[in-house]
Amino acid sequence: MSEHIVTLFGEVIKPEPVAPLPKPRSKKKQDESKTEEIAETAAEVDAATKDTVAEEKKEFDLPEEWEGDKKYYSIGEVSDLFKVKTSHIRFWTNEFKLKVRTTRKGDRLYTPEQIREIKAIYHLVKERGFTISGAKAKLKAENKRDVETIDLNQSLTELRNKLIAIRNQLV
Repeated sequence: MSEHIVTLFGEVIKPEPVAPLPKPRSKKKQDESKTEEIAETAAEVDAATKDTVAEEKKEFDLPEEWEGDKKYYSIGEVSDLFKVKTSHIRFWTNEFKLKVRTTRKGDRLYTPEQIREIKAIYHLVKERGFTISGAKAKLKAENKRDVETIDLNQSLTELRNKLIAIRNQLV
């Protein structure tokens, strides 16, 4: 290798030293290092996944101020309750064949019972990660029980929160 390089314009450039290539390792050592790298990456992914799953596992609860006291709710009100787009509610209404009341203008109106059904759909699709067909099968098999279980779970969670608030006031 030469000690200097002359360019077309007459400049002299000294090349920087190049580090020697590492010695090739044996196949066994390469496999071991790859295994260690994979294990480290897997541990990082597991930690990240646990955080993500913990965030996703937060159960959806209808707001406490929602009591279902109105006879009918518009699709906008329902989408605000679940914090999803109205297109989700329309899609679920069509896919799960919910019989909703419509006005002459074509607006969809939902009863509190239908909102509970949508809550069960939301729970299965958004929180538990079911596909639409999987959620349909699940609801068909255990329709009443799932809806009641989700309502009971929400009631118990609300009761627990109230008891914690009372305990904190006493302390």
